[in-house]
Amino acid sequence: MRTQLRALVVATSIVVGLPIPASAHAGFVSSDPEAGAELGSAPGLVVLRFSEPINEQLSRARVLAPDATSFEGSASASQRIDVPLTTNALGIYDVEWTTVSRVDGHTLHGSFQFGVGVRPRSGTEGTVEDEPGLSELAVGVGRAIEDVALFVATGALLLNVLSRRRPMLEWVRLQPLPALVVAAVAGLAVVIGEALLAAPAPSWSAIATYLTSGPAGIVRLLRPVVEAASIAASLVSVGLAVPFVAASFLLLAASGHAAAVEPAALGMGIETVHLWSAACWAGGILALSRLRPQGGLLHGDGRPLLERFTPVALVTFGVTAVTGVLRAAQELGGLGALFTSLYGWTLLAKVLAIGLLVELSFLAWRRIAVWPRAEASLVVIAVGAAALLASFPLPPSRAEIAGQKGAEPSLAGLPSATALTLGGHAGPILVGLSVDPGKPGTNAITLFLLPLQGESAAARIPAEIDIDGEQVALTQCGATCRDGAADLAGGERIAVRIPGDKGGTAIFDLPDLPTPDGGDLLDRMMTRMHALRSYRLEETLSSGGPSVVTRYAFKAPDRAGSITKTSEGTTHVIWVGTTQYLRTPGNGWSVSKGGPGQEVPSFIWDYFRPFHDVREIGQASVERVRTSVVAFFGGSGTTSVWFKLSIDEDGLVRRAEMRAQGHFMDHRYFAFDRPVTIEPPRGVEG
Repeated sequence: MRTQLRALVVATSIVVGLPIPASAHAGFVSSDPEAGAELGSAPGLVVLRFSEPINEQLSRARVLAPDATSFEGSASASQRIDVPLTTNALGIYDVEWTTVSRVDGHTLHGSFQFGVGVRPRSGTEGTVEDEPGLSELAVGVGRAIEDVALFVATGALLLNVLSRRRPMLEWVRLQPLPALVVAAVAGLAVVIGEALLAAPAPSWSAIATYLTSGPAGIVRLLRPVVEAASIAASLVSVGLAVPFVAASFLLLAASGHAAAVEPAALGMGIETVHLWSAACWAGGILALSRLRPQGGLLHGDGRPLLERFTPVALVTFGVTAVTGVLRAAQELGGLGALFTSLYGWTLLAKVLAIGLLVELSFLAWRRIAVWPRAEASLVVIAVGAAALLASFPLPPSRAEIAGQKGAEPSLAGLPSATALTLGGHAGPILVGLSVDPGKPGTNAITLFLLPLQGESAAARIPAEIDIDGEQVALTQCGATCRDGAADLAGGERIAVRIPGDKGGTAIFDLPDLPTPDGGDLLDRMMTRMHALRSYRLEETLSSGGPSVVTRYAFKAPDRAGSITKTSEGTTHVIWVGTTQYLRTPGNGWSVSKGGPGQEVPSFIWDYFRPFHDVREIGQASVERVRTSVVAFFGGSGTTSVWFKLSIDEDGLVRRAEMRAQGHFMDHRYFAFDRPVTIEPPRGVEG
């Protein structure tokens, strides 16, 4: 037996290192903006992407803005959560999310930060809670009780069968009913507990949603029903309970991590065989510990039963060991995780308990000594460790797979390096118009379309375009892309129409062609604006609906203040160095110290360099000041954004327009280098 145990350890090491079919789980893949990012402007939409389908009814996210405004989001697709934002407050944004996997029903939590105008401190880029908390541990205890009870019932059924062989052992009369009752009660508690973990708030409707939405919930709903049916069957005849107990193990496998293995049939098949064989082997040991034969198990009436059980135990132990190694390999993903993760350490504890159990079983097999109670205690420890493993929201292999996946932003419809490009919006839909080569004559016309719902929704958007009233045929060149061609001379009016209640019309007045390069003008502006010591701006922000207006004041090197008026009241924010003072509607001032602080001067376009297709597209009068208008495209990660700046003769920006997904913003700059006072509120200690 010692040789076999050593061989098992070696086999475990080899198999854990072998390639195993990938596991799938709703692990966090990426976000837009990225965790830890520093932005010049708040996004119109925070997007969270996951590796596998999520329960769209229960998965959710929340963004807490620096001005204490909270924005709620929900699943917009099977692997994505969106949180629309209607704020541009400066400071740190906290993002919290919860997903419920449609595949295996586990609940996963995570959080991260990003900054607008400031950079989050190191170490706050984000966390994924892939280890069980107190609530998960409580559910794990219930799962351990359920498993042990099913093992006891299986062992009782097995020993009853073995005792009926000739000669019959009349003294063996094991009743599985009490264990089946415990299993059913514990199973019901586990299912309700898992539903409450997934729910945004405790309620019967949330529990019903969890148990009826998706295969993972339905399997859990069936499990206590089948366990209750095993009780009813055992009251008629003990043997009738066997198929229901077998079905309970199948449902346990289908409602755990094994359901997330690809292909699922392989994972659940291995897990079901593992549970059945373990129940026969370890459950038989538990059942033996309940017996008190005259003369003991070695030398008295119990010896014939022990001899009948031994070959069954050897076979089922072998099956349990092999299937256990395969399941460990599927969940660990590699031998390294066995020693570098809490999941691996818990698995090692389980292996240690089984190793000690094997030693005791070896002594019983050789008829040297029998300690059924000690063996039963080790079985309970091993089953408890297995239940703890089942309570992990995200085993190591799934975390690794989620980390390897990434969101590849589509480039279809974005401007080329030679295009004249302008940004606008049709209702809530971002519209980018590119004219290439931007000279008189035949030009390729490309539209970039992006609604709040993302690229998949963009593919279904019907778009129409006319130039001075003449319609131009468009073809779809990608999810976000539509293209056509037209003869242009310059000065035309281009209308992009998106029909429907959620559409609108974007109007572009084409400048004279060709448009001169605006790079020198933009460089002069950057130098002049970044030399300012103070300035003010008025911001109008919209996502295609009502606008939010905020007035800002800035003073170098690190002071800023803002006032935002909404229907709910007025919000005041003051930054003095690394201290933020905040007053929300109906509340007094609150103080937050030690933040990242503001860097003044800085501007929204600073965060989207390098700039592309910088063109001077004409002149404009802004509050009776003559300006030159520069248009260009910028990108930051997966963000596509168009700018139009009105720059006066001194290189100062008088007006700025920014068009990005769900974020249509106009800035009016004024009071350049004028005296401005930004101080802590009176009577408020900083």
